[in-house]
Amino acid sequence: MAALLEDLRFAVRILRKNPGFTAVAILTLALAIGANTAIFSVVNGVLLRPLPFPEPDRLFQVFRRSPDWVATSLSEPQYAFVASQSQPFSGVTAYPAMNSGFNLTGDGLPERIMGTRVTRSFFEVIGVRPALGRTFHPEEDVPGGPHVVVLGHSLWQQRFGGSPDIIGRSLSLNGDTFTIVGVAPPGFGFPDSAQLWTPLQLNPASTDDGHYLMVVGRLRPGVQPEQVSAMLAVQGDQLRANRAAALDPERKLDGAPLQTMNARHVKPALLVLLGAVALVLLIACVNLANLQLARAASRERELAVRTALGASPQRIMGQLLTESVLLATAGGVLGLLLATWAIPSLLALAPQGLPLPETVGIDGTVLAFTLGVSVVTGLLFGLLPALQASRPNLQGSRKVSASRATSGPGGNRTRKLLVVSEVALAVILLIGASLLVKSFAALNATAPGIDAQRVLTMKISMPEGRYGTPQALESFIHRVLERVQALPGVEAAAYAATLPFEDGADMEFAIEGRYRGPESKEGVGDAFYRPVTPGYFQALKIELVRGRLLDDKDRHGSVPVVVINEAAARKFWPGQDPIGQRITIGHSVPHIGDKVPREIVGIVRNVREVGLQDEAPAITYVPPGQMPPGMAALFVRLLPQNLLVRAPGDTAPLAAAVQREIHAVDSMQPVTNVMPMGDILARSLGSQRFNTLLLGLMAGLALVLAAVGIYGVLSYLVNQRTRELGVRLALGATRGEVVMLVLRQGLSTVGIGVALGIAGAVGLTRLMEHLLVYVSALDPVAFIAAPVVLVGVALVSTWLPARRASRVDPMVALRYD
Repeated sequence: MAALLEDLRFAVRILRKNPGFTAVAILTLALAIGANTAIFSVVNGVLLRPLPFPEPDRLFQVFRRSPDWVATSLSEPQYAFVASQSQPFSGVTAYPAMNSGFNLTGDGLPERIMGTRVTRSFFEVIGVRPALGRTFHPEEDVPGGPHVVVLGHSLWQQRFGGSPDIIGRSLSLNGDTFTIVGVAPPGFGFPDSAQLWTPLQLNPASTDDGHYLMVVGRLRPGVQPEQVSAMLAVQGDQLRANRAAALDPERKLDGAPLQTMNARHVKPALLVLLGAVALVLLIACVNLANLQLARAASRERELAVRTALGASPQRIMGQLLTESVLLATAGGVLGLLLATWAIPSLLALAPQGLPLPETVGIDGTVLAFTLGVSVVTGLLFGLLPALQASRPNLQGSRKVSASRATSGPGGNRTRKLLVVSEVALAVILLIGASLLVKSFAALNATAPGIDAQRVLTMKISMPEGRYGTPQALESFIHRVLERVQALPGVEAAAYAATLPFEDGADMEFAIEGRYRGPESKEGVGDAFYRPVTPGYFQALKIELVRGRLLDDKDRHGSVPVVVINEAAARKFWPGQDPIGQRITIGHSVPHIGDKVPREIVGIVRNVREVGLQDEAPAITYVPPGQMPPGMAALFVRLLPQNLLVRAPGDTAPLAAAVQREIHAVDSMQPVTNVMPMGDILARSLGSQRFNTLLLGLMAGLALVLAAVGIYGVLSYLVNQRTRELGVRLALGATRGEVVMLVLRQGLSTVGIGVALGIAGAVGLTRLMEHLLVYVSALDPVAFIAAPVVLVGVALVSTWLPARRASRVDPMVALRYD
């Protein structure tokens, strides 16, 4: 311990004597370690930290799996069957995959509260006990059961002042009176940051095969996680044997840990980003190793004296490693501060849907990670210089001054090898960033199929009790749109149950004349189901291809009609004209499907409904008033409805006026999520933008570090060769020849690094394939452009020392001692 303290004191003195080197080293490390800490904090919060529930590893989500697809939602019969089994779960719960929230009225202004309907067992399965009151009783979770609610802790505090006598009080949700029976514990908001939970009240005898339920189970004691998939697969076969329509033949039931399912969309991108910042850290280590080699060479005489006085190689190594670790620790502390500052910005840039963002931050795990990275980094960049410096040449060291000290040919080869390494790593990062930039540019250039400019959108969560029938929904929409269209400057106004680029429903349909019955898939199609008013096509400028659009005559009670898009026409009526054909949407789910066929009256251009990265899906557009009663009730209950307004100029001033017209029709109707359609389109690119920006920043940092490393090594080598270059100039070499000599030396090293980097990128960029759209992982443009950029930067970094070398005064160089 005494030796360690002595080494620390000496290391502090040495670093204070070299403030320039110390500042550069700490800043380099702070940037690299800070980037690693910030990204790791996200990885830790999203992927590593257990869900904030008891025994979270025992929570599994049940889903449907086909050979090339995973569907996370189940139907009511599928849930009921899984819940009735004794294995593998001790309890199973369900809640809708999409939630419109609740309109809370009464005390204060009408407010939309995020909430969900859940089965009775929800809190027991998740493992959460209420802070006040109780959860749901069995008799409350049946059709027609009592209206009860559990409040979120923050809602209880903010809206009701944390009143201790809240249990038993009533509140108005969606126009109905609910009795408060409990308050959730602080911090609980599962799923989707919910602050209200009411009983789902499913019908256990339902044969409704619509898939809209998320199903979660808690493993029974003794059941191992690896047994879940096999057990559920057997249950899927049994379910299909009981009723063939309950589960498609090509799909099976499966299960995975809830945390894995929550993070499945962001996990690949986060791991790629974590790998990128690790490469940046390696480049920083290489740079600092080079700097340490140069410092060790300049200290060769000092180290030789210490060796002559009896210091062992291990003692010298310990001293030099202490200096390196001390530098890395200082860089780690500054990096931690930078990460703390950067994490809020990182979360602001993160795509929508990042699971549990509130868990991302600096905690004990992140602190331990930063400390570990700092120590390992110090050892990494300090070990090689320490090994070389621990065996000084005693005879040679006494004959040269400190200013002439070199590490010999071996040391020069080591420096060049380190340059090759950092150039190779930088090339890999640059190629990866180039691929993402090209992919993002291709996405941005993709036509979405709509004109999102100058369109204002807003969401309204409509109470099912008042607007859950097609007639009531149509009447409300008609009155609102009539008033909104009369506002000055409004070009078009429309209603849509779902906006493009947002989650919605898809439904199977039977084609009249081709459908062969429930045992056959012949004559069956599948398309996105979009209830919209006639103004929808004008508001988003979706062009008519053939036939007609929906119009005001297509209302409740009139002949049922549907408009389809080109993708549906090509897929289900290839080489035919679908106009006049008839389909029955939702034929397999009679509870919510069409009772009679509807006629196809028009075909419109495609809209990339899912996102710019996917081909346009088949879409069916139906009038809201012509939805079946069960479908209308389901949409109003589960989805926030949407209003769209197109205006010739800035739509922002219209927002208040449109909200006034909505409140004129229903004063208790809150309006939320007021935003331009362009923002929704941009939000759909959030994950690609996030990945591209961060990997681009890492690549830029790697490029800067590589340039500094190349410049530093060549400057050192030029300084070593001052006498040689002076002799060359004295013997008649031109300054241009000296410049070319140094350039060849530098660029040959860079060339080897570029070649190795390209070879490494061929393998590593394949790990990014799932992040790329419209671009190959071996795109030749990226593989050419990235090395060219680095070579250009290297050329500048090499030319500066070469230019300095050409200006050596031969007389001064010959007297150089």
